[in-house]
Amino acid sequence: MKSVLTTDINVSLVQYCPRWEDAAHNLARLTAMLQPLSGATDVIVLPEMFPTGFSMNVERVGRNEADGMAWMRQQAKATGAVVAGSMAATENDRCYNRFYWVTPNGDVVYYDKRHLFGMSDEGQVFAAGVKMCRFHVKGWEVCPIVCYDLRFPAWCRNTRIRPYDLLVCPASWPSVRRDVWTTLLKARALENQCYVAGVNRVGKDGNGLAHSGGSAVFGPKGEIVGQAPDDEEAAVTFRLSSEELYRFRQKFPVLHDADSITVCA
Repeated sequence: MKSVLTTDINVSLVQYCPRWEDAAHNLARLTAMLQPLSGATDVIVLPEMFPTGFSMNVERVGRNEADGMAWMRQQAKATGAVVAGSMAATENDRCYNRFYWVTPNGDVVYYDKRHLFGMSDEGQVFAAGVKMCRFHVKGWEVCPIVCYDLRFPAWCRNTRIRPYDLLVCPASWPSVRRDVWTTLLKARALENQCYVAGVNRVGKDGNGLAHSGGSAVFGPKGEIVGQAPDDEEAAVTFRLSSEELYRFRQKFPVLHDADSITVCA
């Protein structure tokens, strides 16, 4: 069994409008947005494919991986916080929508998006990830997913033996499905008895799709811990209570009754 959480953490959601496929501009914009967070937070989460927007032009966006990683390391060191978000990454001649978790001391771990959005042909240009991951910050176990993964509860099902405490989901979720976004974030928090932090972009992308944000943190009871303003760029920080999470899991131990395996009909 995992040890009891004793430390609260601050999680910052950075909701912004990336300029399409323009990593240099976007990283400069994000640098300014992250500056006030220095020393004031533990984890900074950016939207899906934050350097370029959710583009399927992998030949172009894939060139920004080295610059994006150097920027993440620089910002993690400057802010004293974990910096997390996804971008296009190439490995063994395959491109992944890869979520990076970069710590202030320079450690890097990653998760590759499992469920690729067929309606945008994401699966035609990106390779799917094959394993779930766990990351750590101040004793908290963090489970990363990316955007479309949010629709698949069996993939991110919590465990009763070693439950994670925070589910993090960077996204590029269109306004037309805004209610779905909010509903799924809340559902994942309730069923997994954890905090869920979802970070979405705003503005129109290169395909003309509008995004309204709705970045938010939900608590293990399904309550809204905090939310960014709609249709605006914002960097908002919310405190996650270790005591509230622990006490609720002890008082209402749903995970103890969970299935030990996934059952599919």
